[in-house]
Amino acid sequence: MNCVKLLHTADIHIGAADGFLGSNSEARRFETLITFEKIIDIAAENNVDLIAIAGDLFDNSNPEPIFADAVLKKIAECGIRVVYAAGNHDPLNVDSPFVTRTLPENLYVLGKDDTVITFPEIRTRVYGRSFESVYLKGEEEFTLKVPNDDFINIMVQHGELKGDLNSDYNSITPKFVKKSGMDYIALGHVHKCTPVGKIDNTSFAYCGCPEGQGFDELDQKGIYMGTVSKGKCDLEFIPVSKRKHIHQKIDITDVADITSHILKTLSENYENYADNLYKIELTGEIDPDFELNIREITTRLAEKLYFVKVKDSSDYKIDLETLANEPSLKGIFVKNMLKKIDGAENRELYKKALKIGLKAFKSEVNYIED
Repeated sequence: MNCVKLLHTADIHIGAADGFLGSNSEARRFETLITFEKIIDIAAENNVDLIAIAGDLFDNSNPEPIFADAVLKKIAECGIRVVYAAGNHDPLNVDSPFVTRTLPENLYVLGKDDTVITFPEIRTRVYGRSFESVYLKGEEEFTLKVPNDDFINIMVQHGELKGDLNSDYNSITPKFVKKSGMDYIALGHVHKCTPVGKIDNTSFAYCGCPEGQGFDELDQKGIYMGTVSKGKCDLEFIPVSKRKHIHQKIDITDVADITSHILKTLSENYENYADNLYKIELTGEIDPDFELNIREITTRLAEKLYFVKVKDSSDYKIDLETLANEPSLKGIFVKNMLKKIDGAENRELYKKALKIGLKAFKSEVNYIED
């Protein structure tokens, strides 16, 4: 059976700046470019027939020349067929490098209207369309019909899988998928990898972004690579991210050296742990007299880790009910706070306020308490 070897990537956002990284922010922008180059190298090493990039290759439609030059050079050098559908971050407007520059012969950019590109040498057609601006309305169905032959039909689309067309970011509905006649739809826009789904004979998936851009995009990121044939696809997720965003909860009950405990936990759970970006949440119970200095812990961890921020979600080892019955100002405070916690929708907020209040009785509260 005829099949095509495909690499599917999207949402690389080359040049994106993570402002919260401070002095590392500029270097992180170039890491997105390096990850793109790694993806192209993976395609070359695995003799891929076709690279599908489903939008937001750049973080904006007018990337700095250093990024645009490097991307086009890498594509030209690899010699592999690359099909691109521009996304909402880098639409095909007058500033787009896909409009203003001479493109490599092996780079095919899908138009602003429904487009098909035919590769007879691999008996494959690629369908799709690009964003022209930051918004794009979805279609009831693709306007170009698929011939009834043995060609493999792949679509590259940046947009949202939705049950209706009520989206500014190219709604792709189950009806659209069913009527498309595709063997595989390579999707972009959603930064989380999804399993390969299927409606009738059409498979579809988001590969997610290859580099996370915040702590709402956790853990390993990557691409899909494998084969597509008539009515069938066999794709494997390949991790490629240089760094992972990780939200790690760490129990500090009865822990004396918290910094060492955190580093030990991370080293045991993550390969190359020092290279990742961490949001550390301290849990468990500590003695009320134990000195927990979040700023000091964060500073010490920052000496060992690429990026870290620490949040204290621990509780005190204390009988609050007994304390609430004490005939003291502290007892009155605890009693009132427990009443608020009991009837509150946001219990965690009041629990945090209780903890800060107890620290205040020991004169330990910073002006800005996290």
